[in-house]
Amino acid sequence: MDVKLYALGGYEEVGRNMTCLEIGNEAVILDMGVYMDRFIPLQDQIQQCSTQTLIKEDVIPDDRPINHLRKKMKAIILSHAHLDHIGAAYWLSSNYNCPIYTTPYTNKILQQREKNNQLQLKNKIISITPNSSYKISDKIEIEFIHVTHSVIQSSMINIITSEGNVLYSLDYKFDNHPVIGQTTNKQRLRELGKEHMLALIVDSTNAEKENKTYSESVAREMLRDVVLGMETEKHGVIVSTFSSHIARLKTILDVSKDLGRDTVFLGRSLHEYISAAEQLDFVNFSEKAEIIKNPYRSKKRLDEINKNRDKYLVVATGSQGEPNATISKIVNEDIPLRIKSDDFIIFACGVIPTPSIQANRGILENKIHHKKGRIFKDVHVSGHASREDIRDLIKIVSPENIIPAHGDIKKLASVATLSMDMGYALGKNVHLLQNGRYVKL
Repeated sequence: MDVKLYALGGYEEVGRNMTCLEIGNEAVILDMGVYMDRFIPLQDQIQQCSTQTLIKEDVIPDDRPINHLRKKMKAIILSHAHLDHIGAAYWLSSNYNCPIYTTPYTNKILQQREKNNQLQLKNKIISITPNSSYKISDKIEIEFIHVTHSVIQSSMINIITSEGNVLYSLDYKFDNHPVIGQTTNKQRLRELGKEHMLALIVDSTNAEKENKTYSESVAREMLRDVVLGMETEKHGVIVSTFSSHIARLKTILDVSKDLGRDTVFLGRSLHEYISAAEQLDFVNFSEKAEIIKNPYRSKKRLDEINKNRDKYLVVATGSQGEPNATISKIVNEDIPLRIKSDDFIIFACGVIPTPSIQANRGILENKIHHKKGRIFKDVHVSGHASREDIRDLIKIVSPENIIPAHGDIKKLASVATLSMDMGYALGKNVHLLQNGRYVKL
């Protein structure tokens, strides 16, 4: 039985992730993500854009290379709740007459975005708890393996076939001290290493970084050091991070309490991700903090917070410099909350390595400097594996083939070079693909 891997998105950029596996007379899709660099500029009018427009604008993957597989498709499998892995499902999933399989938390986020963004998913959604499996046909079984990442209930996906396993490992890290949830399930990965691992599709985002990705507990201490170790008295404190990073938000809430301030979460996407986490009993932020979904509808409350700025710590969306996000509204004085001289503006995040996002973030930082705010950048550890974590994963699961993904050519080539150092051969069992191409395993 032939196994072919089709690279549809994420093989030339960080994001827009989508891969298809053709296994004999059946097929499955792994992730359907947006390219954030192109998604953010169109975000406000995205509902009016056709699927073909979004493909043409490089917002979502071009799935035409697998048109001939539509009748073979048995499953769309979404690994975790980040938009660069799930965001394109609203436009592409209806092309396939099959269910969507994902974790309960990702399912909640899909539902929230349907409700809040007037989008619709026509496919049936089946929730699978991490560290469990599901037989989708007589020939294919899928397994969700829990991993640590920057959003809860992230998973590696193991595709179990008669030809061997294919492990889809976007995105992951080996965090031995996570702030929320369990560690990556290395025990199961070691078991897979004793089986026939036909192929490993591996995260290349941080492949050029020659170290181990540090634990989220390190970021926790970094944030404590900034907030509790600096002269914040009488000054405003605004923290911006990824809305999906529930563990980081928990740290911010805890540090705010230690500082003696009330926490205010400000922005729609924060409300979405926190609400989903609360519904599944991961956190109970609503009992300890104020969550303001729409800043425009809460101007009176924001004016009160602004006048008593030394009593609050504000968590705002827009860490990537998105022009219409909350922190940009604060900087542009579109809402009553203001940045004053010597206020603390803490970016508890990295910057997604794409040109437009990096430019937007630079513009935002310049505006904050003009207002004489104090900027603290990169109070953060990544959710992606670095070079040495990738080496460990390859050693643990011993794949027959390695396919780097989730990066531009430099990042993919870094994984290829590492693989060759470990005895693999480029073109033989290490495959560098471009979007729209495929390889027979």
